[in-house]
Amino acid sequence: MRSPIHVLGVRATTDGMVKEATDVRTPHVDQKVEVAVLETNPIGHRMHYVRYLVDAVGPEGCIVLTSGRVTDSEEFTEHLSSAVDITVALPEVDTPRAALGAAVSKARAAGARALIVPDGDFYLIPLLLLLLRHPRLPLEVRLLIMRTTTINGPERLRPATLVKPLLAQLVRVFRQARIMFLTDALGVVRARPGYPGIPAVKDPVQPESQIALDRPAWLPRRQPGTPLIGVFGVITPRKNLPLLVKAMDLCPSAVLVVGGALELGTREFVDSDEDVRRLIASGRLVIADQLFRADELAAALAHVDLVAVLHDNDAPSAILAQACVGHTPVLVPAGGWLAQVTESTGVGATTTLTAEGVAEAIQRVTRDRRRYVEATRVHASRINTVDFVEKLLGR
Repeated sequence: MRSPIHVLGVRATTDGMVKEATDVRTPHVDQKVEVAVLETNPIGHRMHYVRYLVDAVGPEGCIVLTSGRVTDSEEFTEHLSSAVDITVALPEVDTPRAALGAAVSKARAAGARALIVPDGDFYLIPLLLLLLRHPRLPLEVRLLIMRTTTINGPERLRPATLVKPLLAQLVRVFRQARIMFLTDALGVVRARPGYPGIPAVKDPVQPESQIALDRPAWLPRRQPGTPLIGVFGVITPRKNLPLLVKAMDLCPSAVLVVGGALELGTREFVDSDEDVRRLIASGRLVIADQLFRADELAAALAHVDLVAVLHDNDAPSAILAQACVGHTPVLVPAGGWLAQVTESTGVGATTTLTAEGVAEAIQRVTRDRRRYVEATRVHASRINTVDFVEKLLGR
């Protein structure tokens, strides 16, 4: 049975700050700590990030500030169950502004020298407003910007694309704020257009043990002439599963495996598409809709021939890095961030986002797979969590 999560009682004020009210006192939460970490969303990479920071500081020097949604999630149980005694669930944090205000209040009460927000995109405006009202705030706030979409890049132009760079520069004016941006785990991209002077932080990926990983029972066995194409992680619509399904008709020997929790839009597609049903019935599509442990995911990545990372957003991918660690080539869209990584390192190939382009690229990688595997062996040693931990902890 999970230990009780500590709940902080707070009350909002008119200027967005949150004053301390009641608190459940425990030895861990009440002692002076080095840092506080704020994360109110359990999906995807986020619990990994918090765990890396907690592990680096140690439970005696850190508190985790979060929401009930997080503490009730499978992801929290998987990655942070050992940190339950230093976790504080902040009530009524339904907006980033409320979450930031409550977190600042709790971090200060705990004596933390810094508040770290590893998923900081939605906190730029709240932090700017807070610092305008409290320019002498005695706490350093470190935001990691995860999405740095650029003008004239492969993603469609949105208002945030124009506003976010300006907000980042405005927040940087305050001495209490440190803004960083997430780059790929291999450190290929060191600067982003529109974000001058903002340092890069490598996407943290834990290097796996060199001990051979057993093939997952649900994963089909490799067969000569039958390449296994994998799609892994949280399976969002951005991963272009329908495109891969169409490409399977043009690669009649290939088998597609999908491993990871299906988001709602993807689940609806899988449940209703006739091509999906046909491929499943013929054994050419295997779906494992579940949250994988780190070792289970690593094993799956290492036992396919090619990992498809066909994201339509211009951003880093931890799956690309994890595939590299497992010495498995990747297939990525042409023209964006992931293409820059693969073209610089040789760990994968690029494709246009058409069924014909994907099918041709699968065949191309299959023919010359050894060359791509050798590139992953060269570059896997560059992947770790050190850069992420040291920069966010200010070491």
